[in-house]
Amino acid sequence: MLLAMGLLAVVVLAFASLQMTSLRGGRQGRELQAVVREMENFMERLRQDPQGLLSLCNGPLTLGGKEGTCTATPCAVAQDGGLTCPTSGEARAYQVVLEVEGKRLETVVYRP
Repeated sequence: MLLAMGLLAVVVLAFASLQMTSLRGGRQGRELQAVVREMENFMERLRQDPQGLLSLCNGPLTLGGKEGTCTATPCAVAQDGGLTCPTSGEARAYQVVLEVEGKRLETVVYRP
């Protein structure tokens, strides 16, 4: 009987450890998903309001409770549609890089 109780205790402890690891992984996944969703929403705001790009994307920011940075590099649009970044002439587009806790999103925002 004592041996059976000891074996049961080992199995229950192993199951509890597995459950804790699963809960921790789920929480981290939800946090990551929230940060990525905030990053995507921020990028969409930049695309919808290209005139406000430089005021919205001007260095440090907080998304989803996490610290990050946003940089906008001015670019020129070539005849073939390609970009030359950075440019010293008139910026017709911006290459935007958003980084939050090691996650990185990039996009190009064209100015009208």
